[in-house]
Amino acid sequence: MRLTLIVTLSAALSSVLVYGILLGALFIGFGSQDRAELDARLLSYWAAWQYGGAEAVLSQASADMKEHGGRPFLLTLNDPEGEMLGALIPGAWEKFDLMDPKLMELSPGAYATLKGEGMHYALLATGTALDDGSRLLVGVSTENRLFLVRMYQRYYPWAIVAIILAGLIVGIISSRRLLMPIGKLNEEIDRIIVTGELSRRLDSSGTGDSFDTLISRYNRLLDRVESLIGGMRDTLNAVAHDLRTPLTRLRGHAEMALRKSNTGEYEEALAVVVEQTDQAVALLSAIMDIAEAEQGMLHFDIVPCSLEALVAEVCEMYEFIADEKKISIHFEAPESLELMGDPARLRQIFGNLVDNAVKYAPRGSKIDVLCGKEGDDCWIEVIDDGPGVPDSEKNRIFERFYRGDRSRASRGLGLGLSMVKALAEAHGGSISVRNAEGRGACFKVLLPKNANISI
Repeated sequence: MRLTLIVTLSAALSSVLVYGILLGALFIGFGSQDRAELDARLLSYWAAWQYGGAEAVLSQASADMKEHGGRPFLLTLNDPEGEMLGALIPGAWEKFDLMDPKLMELSPGAYATLKGEGMHYALLATGTALDDGSRLLVGVSTENRLFLVRMYQRYYPWAIVAIILAGLIVGIISSRRLLMPIGKLNEEIDRIIVTGELSRRLDSSGTGDSFDTLISRYNRLLDRVESLIGGMRDTLNAVAHDLRTPLTRLRGHAEMALRKSNTGEYEEALAVVVEQTDQAVALLSAIMDIAEAEQGMLHFDIVPCSLEALVAEVCEMYEFIADEKKISIHFEAPESLELMGDPARLRQIFGNLVDNAVKYAPRGSKIDVLCGKEGDDCWIEVIDDGPGVPDSEKNRIFERFYRGDRSRASRGLGLGLSMVKALAEAHGGSISVRNAEGRGACFKVLLPKNANISI
């Protein structure tokens, strides 16, 4: 309603301004028209006097009156002593003082306005002195001009009322139609608040206007909120499920130590407690990092990185572990590879892949770590001689806590590959797995050179 009133008031004020401009234009236009007519008549009768004297002037004036009719006009011709030689004076114009001294001073281009007693219109006149001292005077009334102006003034208030009523009606109808999507949006928000159904969405009209944009952003906001809450719920479920085992072990070892009342048993139980506590802390940290990376909330310190240098550091670090199984790690980076990323998180990606390869590669085998460029992207492949990944598990090994049949005998939380996938995608990249021909699993990470990462 406020918007409707503002628009209607603006329209009314604008119409008043237009009214004033048009009224002024009418007065100026009619005045110019009257003066032009007087100048034309004065010139015509002056020319007639030059050829035929007073009789020619009166004869032409009578002919003009009969020929053109319509609007009446005034004509007077006085001798040098001021006596009237002849005149054409329409009825009721006798009330004007035609002997006013100022009329005797008129010349072409000068005009005088006469007002008669009880007359609602005026008389506009001009004149000139003839060669023998006679005076020629012509005039027209402002009656037609004032009649049109009065008509305009009389009906304009009704036009203002019509403009205001039309503005109110159109404004109310239009505002209701325009604000209808806002009302639906508010109802939908209230329903979601009450029911908690984040899966509900608003349908857009498809017009592409501002309301469609608002509805689209609202739906995107709900998608984001639903994704965040879903990730939080999954994380809490995973934490609750996987913390149950280490906590149960902690309680069991503590109870056993208390029952035996032996110092050696206490020390052994405390060692187990510390180990299980470290495992629980590592589990929580890994789960939270994965969840934050998947939801785009993990903090990154983005700096220029040398990919081959980071991978070389990781390979050097895992050589000691690989030596225990007589496994050789072969690293190859044929060219300088520069990219933007978080060095600590990139080491975490490469470390998990090499650790995974060392864990499943047979004793005395070889692990190849290869780097290269693919367009503007950088890639790293880790190939081992292990059992490979069955086709049925290739889409599941990146799920949290998933452990394939061949990996159940080894220690781990089942979060390493999930972490790699989450961190790679957070850098704008991807990870894939295949079985290398004649060898085991081949994990490939693709990273963009200039990733758009939320910091």
